[in-house]
Amino acid sequence: MYAPHIMKMKLRQRIGMKIQLCALVFFGGASAAFAQVAITPSAAPVVNQGTTFVFTANVPVTWSCPGCAGTIDADGTYHAPASLKAQQSYGGFQVLPNNHIFNTRIDSLPVNASSGQWIAGAGAVPFSYEISFPINYVNGATPTANEIFEYTPGNNGAFQVPPLPGLRVECGAMVLLSQGCDRHTLAIDTTSGIFQEIYNLVPPGTYANCPSAGASTCTAASGVRYASSTYDLPNTQGGGVDAAGLYVMPLTLRLQELEQALSAGGTIRHALRMTLQNGYIKFNSYIWPATATTSAGGGMVPYGARFRLKSGFNISSFSPIAQVLLTQLKQYGLILADGGTGWATQPEYTRWPAAYRAAFSEISAARIGPSNFEAVDESGLEISPTSGMTTGAETVVATSIANPTLSAKQQVVLTGVTITLPKDSMNIQAGTSAQQLIAFVNGSSNRGVNWSMNPALGNLTSSGVYTPPASAASATSSTITATTAADPGVAASMTLTVFPAGTIFLVPGQPNAYIDTGGNVWQPESGDDGCHPYDNGGAWPNTPDITLYKIACFSGNDIRFDFTLPNGTYQITAKFAETEGVSAGFRLMNLEAQGQIVYPSVDIYSAAGGMNKPVDFTLPATVTSGSLSFAVRHVAGDFALISALKIVPLSLTGGGTAGPPPPPSGIQVIGKQ
Repeated sequence: MYAPHIMKMKLRQRIGMKIQLCALVFFGGASAAFAQVAITPSAAPVVNQGTTFVFTANVPVTWSCPGCAGTIDADGTYHAPASLKAQQSYGGFQVLPNNHIFNTRIDSLPVNASSGQWIAGAGAVPFSYEISFPINYVNGATPTANEIFEYTPGNNGAFQVPPLPGLRVECGAMVLLSQGCDRHTLAIDTTSGIFQEIYNLVPPGTYANCPSAGASTCTAASGVRYASSTYDLPNTQGGGVDAAGLYVMPLTLRLQELEQALSAGGTIRHALRMTLQNGYIKFNSYIWPATATTSAGGGMVPYGARFRLKSGFNISSFSPIAQVLLTQLKQYGLILADGGTGWATQPEYTRWPAAYRAAFSEISAARIGPSNFEAVDESGLEISPTSGMTTGAETVVATSIANPTLSAKQQVVLTGVTITLPKDSMNIQAGTSAQQLIAFVNGSSNRGVNWSMNPALGNLTSSGVYTPPASAASATSSTITATTAADPGVAASMTLTVFPAGTIFLVPGQPNAYIDTGGNVWQPESGDDGCHPYDNGGAWPNTPDITLYKIACFSGNDIRFDFTLPNGTYQITAKFAETEGVSAGFRLMNLEAQGQIVYPSVDIYSAAGGMNKPVDFTLPATVTSGSLSFAVRHVAGDFALISALKIVPLSLTGGGTAGPPPPPSGIQVIGKQ
């Protein structure tokens, strides 16, 4: 037993230990109070215009949002601005945050110190528009395929790939890998806002080996999926499909956005991708926002270099459409993304109306050479080499109350109201039943759409139910516009063409209608999916109506014809002539009706017996859901082509010509010599 004085000493020691422990607890609590501030959520939230979002922090803080478009309350409730315009949208979703480097104006940025050197080393080819990329709209019901990639194996997995006839692939859904085309397959999920890009999509077994993907066979060279609200650049997600490691779709010019820019008196508000001949691209070199490079090149210009049209370039003499396009080049410019045609950008592949194609041609004809451009120094906007975020991001700040020297920041991805129509054009026959039109809308809880038409052509309700006229003397066009109820300044348009009832006659490559020897009127530049006319002249057989064959409509992609027609059975007659000096077997095409290949690997030259000799192919088609599809699929050779198309109703459900359809007559050579 301890003596009393020893017990007192032990007691004092214990009391001292407790005092020390309390001190440790006190100072530990102070340490926690002064800990680094953390904001929840840890990732930038997506906030629609006119809505709120609540931020929280791990310690008591004061909230602020310096220089913001929105405001934030003392309790962390952020209020988005009441109205906000998306820099760009597609598939009904805003395309990347508004302050993403792709969506940032660069006309006030300094000239890059290497501008003179890069321009001098970028060739002399004038700037042009090279229509290239078709877009697919997909949703939760679209079939998925397990894609295995040669270059980006980290992105292997399920991708949404629409079945034929809906699948749209650069150069054609069935073009052979040996043709050297990039075969980009681009898609937007209209329900989730997920974008997907695939490079060189091919049928399984086309690639002989794929060791980098850990499998014996690849389905594509590369691929990437990303959210419409992401700041991440492709290499953050395992790589992309462009040589520069950039996304394709956010840098692509689209028809509906150009139409909206014209109607609203605005311009295109994002950068466009550009290509340059490999010999002018700097070997193994890239700058932000590019994230990758290739082994090709021996020139001066790095991937990711951004160029703008000089402010002093006079655009006043150009047409209104061309002025919008040239303004985009001044304000947002071009980013070097891949090797290819010199000083070219690649708009989406769709049926661009004649006035828009004329504007592209007008700019090309002006021969705006590289000396009219300058390189931009955008390094001051960079926050991270793996992110497209710029210094202009909407940013909330949480500052510790206990220690104001400690704070944290979190960005906000603001989204405006957006709208997209699933089609750029609609072809419908007079007398067809009423159709419910649809639009993809996001950015607001109010998904309402107001529909209008100008000029009147049939009847369109404000809710989007369209009824074509009972009859039409000739093919007649109008413009249908869908305007969001949440923001009357946001709209999308498409071209509507109503065809006469009965047989449809088309000469897609000709600028004017043609009346044949039977008195039938063949409609010009109608119903096609973007082919372009070519007339090589030369000698032709002295055959009635040879005019129908003389101007071929060419396309580097598939050529599609989609019509809304009464249900029934039809016979399609497709008219062709090989109009270029090629040999047998050079150009191969598949002829397809309702998604079924009727004639595989057609060689027009061999079928007709030479150049400038007409040949017809007939195909049966059964319409059960009001839609008829005919496609000329590019398989091999230069381009797909067609001269004329006839669609004859044989037996309509509930009316029309009585009796069963005759069997297809196959191939008919006309005037063969």
